[in-house]
Amino acid sequence: MILARTDLSLARFQWSNPQSAQIVNMAFLPTPSGTIPLPRVWASVDAAFNGEAFRFIGTYLESIDAGIRELQGGELRSGPANTSLPVIVAMDSNAQASPSPQDPTYLDFIGAGYNDAWADVFPLVPGFTCCQAPSVDNVASQLYQRIDLVLTLGNIQTQNIALFDADPASKTPGGLWPSDHAAVAAQLVIETL
Repeated sequence: MILARTDLSLARFQWSNPQSAQIVNMAFLPTPSGTIPLPRVWASVDAAFNGEAFRFIGTYLESIDAGIRELQGGELRSGPANTSLPVIVAMDSNAQASPSPQDPTYLDFIGAGYNDAWADVFPLVPGFTCCQAPSVDNVASQLYQRIDLVLTLGNIQTQNIALFDADPASKTPGGLWPSDHAAVAAQLVIETL
């Protein structure tokens, strides 16, 4: 899902060309009675903010099969991210960026010229986003890896980036974490060439 602001004038912000599709490569979960497909999808919009155009893509890549995840990343780069516009990809990549060793899917994006917004601002801070207990009732944080990523391609500068819901102060009054993942928010600027 992609959310867009509606309180800005069209002269300041607009979006168009909404697209979405299922990723072709998918994993299958074996069960006693056969297999269950685990489809993944992407969604994108082309947007312009203060006259600077870009493509924004959101997705979730495969968690249980690293080979399928790597194929899905390739599909993303050759499909919706294959544009002359600057590209912003926000995703639960399930591809470990930190700590080392880094996942091949993450390395494929970096090798294709993508910038990791977190690493741009905090190159020495792990920025763990995953994963609290499935019941989200663990007392201490169990975040141990960074898989929720904001990647950029083209003339985009990361001004700031932050994690939310990674601190015990963000827990509900009942003691639950808001999610099994910490949220990531980035402030990006499309630079004029």
